[in-house]
Amino acid sequence: MDKTSEIQAKSEVASQNLDIVENNINSSVRPKLSWKLLKTRRFIVTILGMFGFMNVYALRASLSVGIVAMTAKTTHVLENGTKIQIQEFTWTSEQQGIVLSSFFWGYVCTQIVGGILATRFGGNRVFGIGIGVSSVLMMLSPLAAKQGLYYLVAMRILIGLFEGVSYSSIQDVYANWAPRYERTAMISVVYMGTQLGIFTSFLLSGFFADHFGWESIFYIFGGFGVVWYALWTYFVKRNPASDPRITVEEKNYIESNLDTSGSHRIPWISMITSKAMIAFVIVVACDGLSGYVYITESPTYVNDVLKSDLGTTGVIAAVPYLIYLFFAVGVGVSSDYLRSRNILTTQQVRKTMIGTGFLAGAGLTILMANLNNFAGICTCLVFTICFSALVTISSICNPLDFAPDYCSVATGISNTFGSISGIVAPMLTGYIVKTGSKDEWKTVFYIAAASCIFGMVVFTAFGQGSIQSWAKTKPTQQRQLTSEDPVTQT
Repeated sequence: MDKTSEIQAKSEVASQNLDIVENNINSSVRPKLSWKLLKTRRFIVTILGMFGFMNVYALRASLSVGIVAMTAKTTHVLENGTKIQIQEFTWTSEQQGIVLSSFFWGYVCTQIVGGILATRFGGNRVFGIGIGVSSVLMMLSPLAAKQGLYYLVAMRILIGLFEGVSYSSIQDVYANWAPRYERTAMISVVYMGTQLGIFTSFLLSGFFADHFGWESIFYIFGGFGVVWYALWTYFVKRNPASDPRITVEEKNYIESNLDTSGSHRIPWISMITSKAMIAFVIVVACDGLSGYVYITESPTYVNDVLKSDLGTTGVIAAVPYLIYLFFAVGVGVSSDYLRSRNILTTQQVRKTMIGTGFLAGAGLTILMANLNNFAGICTCLVFTICFSALVTISSICNPLDFAPDYCSVATGISNTFGSISGIVAPMLTGYIVKTGSKDEWKTVFYIAAASCIFGMVVFTAFGQGSIQSWAKTKPTQQRQLTSEDPVTQT
């Protein structure tokens, strides 16, 4: 072959490679969504991920209703006709706060560990084992409670330890399965499971307790988790290349639209001192403080202030999380639409969503704290929780924006601080709310509103939406080709 022909051949190869890159970019910018998506492997990963988080939050939130049933006074009639009040567990408000917060004592310890384990062994394995083991422990909780307060506390700590890996490990699953411009939509569907779990546990826990005894709450939700674990282990693999059932077309589409490079040498100092990371951590912590107030305390608040019975308490506490599901999907779809059509940058989308969610949440929380009518309080509670979807979904996606190769570890770090909010919220409420008065609850909600405002200000000022310099590895940079880049066939 003469020199001219060789140059022409190389030029054609380079042109073909650039066309492939351009086609991949175009396909990621405007993904074609149709009914065929329901047959894809990433759809299965997404749906099972949703049910996984449904179980995570059912195990976590069901105790908020269960503890009301466990400490309730029930009327019993003796053989001689005498009526007596019996309370199976005579725990004080402080002791109940300890029980509700004990989950987070364990939960806070395994956030970073979960990210490191997921990076090394695969998020699918770590996520599955964490939920599977915690489900078994949930089923053992009634036995622990009957042995004494601190046996139950110890069991909740263990559940928290195993559930603590869930958020950080699922990020590794996204990093390997979520195409660039389907990412927020997929994540929003997965995190619908969190609210579905809260809704289901709040709605059904009161029913289970009334008809089958408070123990049934633990047996039913724990059993669901065991079944889920079997399905997750069978269907979900670490990445498309490991899945024997995936089509070549889907495998190529996913792999050509990922931001990860496969490099996992973690730049610890650069990460923890980055303004993107600091802003992300603060958002998660602030969202956690306000969110955990609603998750762990709303059944007690409804019972104290609205004077409802156990069944009604569960329904009122559950309704916001049902409506939240629609908000979550809307956040995911609209965020990806705005990004893929270049209407807003990723950073602008994240700041808009998080800022709006925090601001609306703070305003509605303050309004709710000052209302006295049933309908007004319920309405504010519903929309406060719904607007939190803007913050939660957007913040969950953020580490995939600024550090896709290290998103599991970044999430582990942020959730370590976010979990502290889970410890503080119920314990602080237990010490503030002594009599269940409106003024006591007002103080709790003002603190939650203040955390929303602080989170909004920090992320608006320092939040980032693009890959940071310390998170750019060589393989990632090579994928960002332009028409000026030399392309060779390998």
